[in-house]
Amino acid sequence: MRNYIRHRIFNVIDIKELIALEYPDFDGKYKNYEESHDFWELCYVQKGSITLETGDNSLRLCENEIALISPNKKHSYHSENNKNTVFVICFQSFSQSLKAMGDMKFDSDATITGIMTSIIDECSKTFRIDENEHLKALATPSFGGQQAIIILLEYLLICLLRKLSVDKDSRVIFLPDEDFDAVLAQTVINYFKENLCNKLSLNDLCARFNYSRSFLCRTFKNQTGETLISCFNRLKIEEAQRLLRETGHTATGISRHLGFQDVKYFNSLFKKQTGCTPIEYRKNSDERGGLM
Repeated sequence: MRNYIRHRIFNVIDIKELIALEYPDFDGKYKNYEESHDFWELCYVQKGSITLETGDNSLRLCENEIALISPNKKHSYHSENNKNTVFVICFQSFSQSLKAMGDMKFDSDATITGIMTSIIDECSKTFRIDENEHLKALATPSFGGQQAIIILLEYLLICLLRKLSVDKDSRVIFLPDEDFDAVLAQTVINYFKENLCNKLSLNDLCARFNYSRSFLCRTFKNQTGETLISCFNRLKIEEAQRLLRETGHTATGISRHLGFQDVKYFNSLFKKQTGCTPIEYRKNSDERGGLM
């Protein structure tokens, strides 16, 4: 009987979710406001030319050129007196390989241009942009369109990495696992801070970040020294302390505001973290002029 060997596949690029699509026509002079966000942004100039400003750098993007903007990088676009067609796609990925390409521009060859054309075509058959500029699936989207977009985008980024890797002056592509783990842990913490008033379970977090429970728990604990739930609860209690100092809300009201259904559990957690009950904390804070 023939023996088969199983090979575990290593994904160089792993895209977790699509966040936004834009397909603006810059007709004449145009400049958008400077912004930054915690996800990647890819800009492809299909026609004409625009300038990408990234605070400390200015990139002139001409027809069939691509720029990849790193998370949390302040940036803006502007164009002069010509007709420009630009495609922008925003996505979430924690793949460390992407850092080698951040805030750079790339020329397109026939392969890359073909992939970009396919991505734009799939997007037009799968999504629409609503009046609030939110990404919405079409009522009758292209079958498998969302998955096709992810696959094509991952392949595009692999092709760009290959172009970068053959450049004798290219930067190192593969970064240490510790760097990836630190970014992931900080992203989870930021997500906690944005959802202090909500209830989050481990299943919710695994679904949000698209990682297994064991991997997410282990990585977060190694990076922070805390479990996911203990960190989330600590941040909630810190917010409760702030509300007790700065507002007149009752401890019961604050506990419910922060997503605790059991007030006794909230009081127990608060005392464990601060050494006193919420009522005692407010009294001590008032006596010290709110300096706690």
